[in-house]
Amino acid sequence: MYPLRILNSEQTSYLLNMEDAISDVELAYRLYAREEAGVFPVIVHHFESGKREIDLKSGHLAGAGVFGMKMLGFCSENPQRGLASLSGLIVVMDVDKQQPIGVLDGTPITFMRTGAAGAVAARALARKDAKKVLIVGAGNQGRAQLLGLATAMPTLEEIYICDIIYEKSCQFVEEQKGKFPNLRLKAVLYAELAKTAGQADIIVTCTRSRKFFINKQWIKAGTHINAIGADMPGKQEIEPELLASIKLFGDSRAQVIQKGECQHAVKSGRISADDIAEIGEVLEGIKPGRNSEDDITLFDATGMAIQDLIVSAHLLEKAKQLNIGLEVEF
Repeated sequence: MYPLRILNSEQTSYLLNMEDAISDVELAYRLYAREEAGVFPVIVHHFESGKREIDLKSGHLAGAGVFGMKMLGFCSENPQRGLASLSGLIVVMDVDKQQPIGVLDGTPITFMRTGAAGAVAARALARKDAKKVLIVGAGNQGRAQLLGLATAMPTLEEIYICDIIYEKSCQFVEEQKGKFPNLRLKAVLYAELAKTAGQADIIVTCTRSRKFFINKQWIKAGTHINAIGADMPGKQEIEPELLASIKLFGDSRAQVIQKGECQHAVKSGRISADDIAEIGEVLEGIKPGRNSEDDITLFDATGMAIQDLIVSAHLLEKAKQLNIGLEVEF
């Protein structure tokens, strides 16, 4: 017999906060660089392409004493049924005892840890005086990226939101501006993307695009880019030619060349795996990050199970201390 704690969506969301998630994700990257954490091959299966698919990510953080798996399902028809299009579970297990610790709702954790990943990268790689941010993509992940950057980077002043559907950008700004009173949020027409990209200190791309929309000639010296959207083969947001002339960083070198933004530049021979440093290597001082104020840097985020697991393990510990959730004996 062993105790297993179960947290539903409301309880998981209640325990989550961006500040803790940023610390957890940074630790996960550091453990990965120390070879005290690892990920296993991702399993993706399409029941109906673009309509129904599953995504299974697993890994371990031996340095933090946990391992486990995240299972996500996507159904494009669910909103018409009054259900979320994305849902799933995270199972966390103990390395020492090899027994389950808990089960949590995977959706809010995915939202928070991806925003935290962008925040960790920007804090490590962007110029310390960065003030202007362009977020391309006014969906849920755009909201997560805004929350992460606002939490990690107190120098920020202006946030530009750009979506191919202008009304979504306006809705984003109207919804979010009261949450960030110290920031000026502005919706930008897609036709103004080039001009706005050229003014931004930090650019975040978080769309489902399969064709690049950020061009090399738009980007000024000193810019940092968080490429968040390309996390599967075929997805693309950045012109491959840009990647050949800037400093590249990824969450996992193996993953970004397979399914991240770097996949296209690698396939065309513009870059190789040796051109990409991992963010954990930078945090641990193994590889250099930004060398000068004029460096253009790009962080390629594909998502790693260790991010989900370390955030989940932290939440389960908090839940135990606060006696939140259902504890059952197995």
